[in-house]
Amino acid sequence: MKIENSEPARERKRKLAGLAALLLAAGFAALQVSSWPGRLSYPGEGAGIEGIPMAEMQHLREGIPIYAPASAERFDASVYGPLYYLLGARLIDPDQPAYGPLRILGALATLGCAAASGCLAFALGRRALAAVLAPLVVLSYGFVSFYGTSSRADSPALCLSMAGILTAYRFRTSRKIMLAAPIFLAALFYKQQFVAAPLAVFAYLMVTRRYRTASIFAGLMVAGGLGFLALFQFVIFPGQAFFTHFCFYNFLPFSGTQFKGGVIVFAVLFLVPLLVGLEFVRARRDAFLACYLPTAAGVALLAVGREGSDTNYFLESILILATLYAALLAERIDDPARAVELLALLAVSLLAGQLFTPSLPRPDDFARDQALQDYLRKNFPPRTRALGYYTGDLVRAGLSTPVSNLFQYVQLIGTGALADRDLAESLEKREFGVIILTFDLEAGIDERCLKNYLTSRLATAIKDNYQPHASLDLPGPEKFHSTDRFYAWVPRARAPTGDQAGPRVLPPGR
Repeated sequence: MKIENSEPARERKRKLAGLAALLLAAGFAALQVSSWPGRLSYPGEGAGIEGIPMAEMQHLREGIPIYAPASAERFDASVYGPLYYLLGARLIDPDQPAYGPLRILGALATLGCAAASGCLAFALGRRALAAVLAPLVVLSYGFVSFYGTSSRADSPALCLSMAGILTAYRFRTSRKIMLAAPIFLAALFYKQQFVAAPLAVFAYLMVTRRYRTASIFAGLMVAGGLGFLALFQFVIFPGQAFFTHFCFYNFLPFSGTQFKGGVIVFAVLFLVPLLVGLEFVRARRDAFLACYLPTAAGVALLAVGREGSDTNYFLESILILATLYAALLAERIDDPARAVELLALLAVSLLAGQLFTPSLPRPDDFARDQALQDYLRKNFPPRTRALGYYTGDLVRAGLSTPVSNLFQYVQLIGTGALADRDLAESLEKREFGVIILTFDLEAGIDERCLKNYLTSRLATAIKDNYQPHASLDLPGPEKFHSTDRFYAWVPRARAPTGDQAGPRVLPPGR
């Protein structure tokens, strides 16, 4: 009799454990997804660099060569994949550029990434619990919502990469694994960050001693990559320096401090899920996952040491770790002791996932953003040449941004790839109608500002040729430090002579 009752009892415990896991993950996922409307509707910069690619997309839409070499007239960094710019240029309204369409695309892609995680979790064990739990865990992490609802390239590119992983895993035992190659290439030419998946597939084929298939896969990736490079360099963007922008302008300096900080953040966010994921791989002896998990984590940790990197480099890691966590919990749920242990670890992981997430834009951030737009529109005519870190604020106000990415410009000056002569001379000639800084240049320039925004020569040129005009509160999403403010500088008055005729207003398409 006891034996007959034991099975129903185990079934009840299994269902309760599964329900507890789903409710726990669903609660955190609902908390994060509830922030999406606020993030999607906020009109200003919401994720640090949203305005830079939007400015470049607007330039592309206007017929400006965004992959042209740096010149005295302009510099578009255009460091992301061309597919991102080509698609984005069709989504934005060049007369009234806004982040909304690109953010909606990012949100849809984020949902696609979560769904892909669920599909892979189901493929690992044919457990419905895993298929539902994995996407909930993905959506429970705060940084996923932050980047996933932005206009950045990360989520769509990662969605493509995950589609490639699903294809490769589905056909991992046959030569149809080659079907993943064009999908991986699409992800790479949307954003170059996502190299882990094709590297993992190649490593898997080598580990399983399928050397011929590995050679063909590598050949497809290399030939396809070179073909796309040639297509964009000589056909789609002829006469420009596409290859230089796409490849070399992304090689920014490595920062030991940045790397150490990234490792700490990775450990806090993912140490527990990583240990659980490794346990699943060990128990399953799945060569494909054994190649993909360390490759995804390793590439992320290496990339996070690059100047300008952030937790967006960990998006791929959370997808694979959530997948493995859900698969292991669904597999071990019949063991009450292991189920309780994994539920406790899941709670710890999801609590950690709320850390390192910028806060949701508040009502006063909407008001501050509108105050900045009102100031710019009332004081400067459309197409006035403007310079600033937050290019999106300038573009939305109808101003011209010949230097779309001031951060990248200064970083490339630091590496010796570019010189600051052209921009410094433009500043000395007072060709910009307004310069927007987020720090008080009158009080001096600190090391952080020299590192991220200006060189000493550029700072001197601004102080000598421009004067403060206004200081306003910055919206919260645009603050790196609590003391950051909106500082507007305008040219000092002087009689125009020759080539020092003062600020220019550029016609569209210039």
